[in-house]
Amino acid sequence: MLIKADNQPVDTRFGDAIWITDFITPNNPDVILKYRELTKGLYDPDDIAIALWNYVANLPYVPSVSARLIAGGKQFKQHDTWFFPAEAMLVEKSNCANRSFILASLLKNYLTTPGEVYCVVGNLSLDGIGAHAWVQVNRGSRSYIMETTLPNLHFALIPTHLADAYMPKVYFDEKSVYTVDNTVSVAKVLESCFGLCAIDFLESYLCKKCLELEGV
Repeated sequence: MLIKADNQPVDTRFGDAIWITDFITPNNPDVILKYRELTKGLYDPDDIAIALWNYVANLPYVPSVSARLIAGGKQFKQHDTWFFPAEAMLVEKSNCANRSFILASLLKNYLTTPGEVYCVVGNLSLDGIGAHAWVQVNRGSRSYIMETTLPNLHFALIPTHLADAYMPKVYFDEKSVYTVDNTVSVAKVLESCFGLCAIDFLESYLCKKCLELEGV
């Protein structure tokens, strides 16, 4: 059971502290337009989810997005930049956080009930290999992880009870923040986001899970 937590600011935009809930923007006009473009002619919920995932998962991936801002004759550099979804859709390459912000925002255009879609921040297991961000979708009694960093269709909807390498710590959407227990510090989890996650490990792990699911 998730525990409601205080919203927290994160410094990922050249010194500006942004509430983490502000990175999920389902009502942004550009997000709505992209949602309509990607789902035109689709009616089945799984088809819609996979179409949205496919768009995000096939964006070029980088572990961190370095960006520069020039303002007032001064140059500022952000080693790992978090963009709002409308911005992230225009950036050439994106990391796990930015991809998760895009997908969660797109999904919330049709999964509108509170608790159906969360952006999740946590660790990959095997002694906490690294920080990672992903999307979780809850529909009825079913719960899925949507992994956005690897464009393999098997990773679009992974049953959460089978994905034991994912260690969620903080869940959030555009309105609320939750932790898995009252010992988790949202601020510390967010600070840890800037350690690089092990995508090679993740791909190997998920491929193994796919074989298990197929009964191989």
